[in-house]
Amino acid sequence: MAPFFLMGELFVYVIGIDGGGTKTIGVLADENGTVVAKSIVGPTNPNSVSNYHLKGEFGKLFMEFERYSEFSHVQHLYAGMSGVDHPENNKLIKGIISSYLPKQVKVTIDHDAITALYSGTLGEPGIVQISGTGSITFGMNQHGERQRVGGWGYLFSDYGSGYSIGRDALSEAFLAYDGLKDYTYLIDLLQKYYNVEALPETIKKLYQGTNPRTEIASLSRLVMDAYDHGDKVAEEIIWRNGVELGRAISALGGKLFQNVSVPVVLTGGVFNRMELFEKPILHVVDRCQQEVRLIKPRIEPIGGAIVAAWKEENRQINDAFMATFKQSLER
Repeated sequence: MAPFFLMGELFVYVIGIDGGGTKTIGVLADENGTVVAKSIVGPTNPNSVSNYHLKGEFGKLFMEFERYSEFSHVQHLYAGMSGVDHPENNKLIKGIISSYLPKQVKVTIDHDAITALYSGTLGEPGIVQISGTGSITFGMNQHGERQRVGGWGYLFSDYGSGYSIGRDALSEAFLAYDGLKDYTYLIDLLQKYYNVEALPETIKKLYQGTNPRTEIASLSRLVMDAYDHGDKVAEEIIWRNGVELGRAISALGGKLFQNVSVPVVLTGGVFNRMELFEKPILHVVDRCQQEVRLIKPRIEPIGGAIVAAWKEENRQINDAFMATFKQSLER
């Protein structure tokens, strides 16, 4: 590519993309971590939107970047995307993105779990436990080998997710309502949340919702509220789901890592209350005689995409880079 010189210095740039089923964020940054441009558009998961929609959203994203002269001197684009596991989807996304870029730009399309992992490890190997509406445990070791556990869908998987916790809340509340278990404060919270007089009145609202999966996942925060009020059922739900997360992390760790301390990045809405899940996770991991370090993301997933882009270019990321990136991203 033709390098970009200014005042005798060589300037190179990368683009990172964090694409999902709700929104897509793109950032253009230099090798010092300075964000030159940021663009936010709609969903770009190829499993949930049409090809026409994909082209339109990426077109809007790159239209913003084209306003900057630095766009002509981008060296690498790294997109962490949901829905690109299948080779056909990966090829589709790469083709659409490449059509909007200067010809010299190298393009990498990868699983969004990588960008989530790098948001905590800054390019180093490890495990990421994503627990939002759904859940997946993903890891990559020092040899570049990848494995996953879970994430197979809410109907029979996704333990430790917001959906799983919300579903358990409903299940336990109705068991208590029927007299099959002791009372739980979750009954009161659910009735208040749906503004109904009795628990069965929530059924119609749940089944007639536009997206019952997301609706049920949102109920996970009621479990946290009940826990804060000392509710034993809520405590059991959190422990049970935390144990399942620990099992997934242990299983994946055994596949990828031997005799090393493994960083485990905990990300997703469930871990807004990370302190509630640390104990059950570590309880299982310790019993399996594995050593892990539970950590929070140091940057947003879009930062993980920028880290991945520079890693593809064999550039090292340091604390100064991250400080500059976070500060300039917020401007």
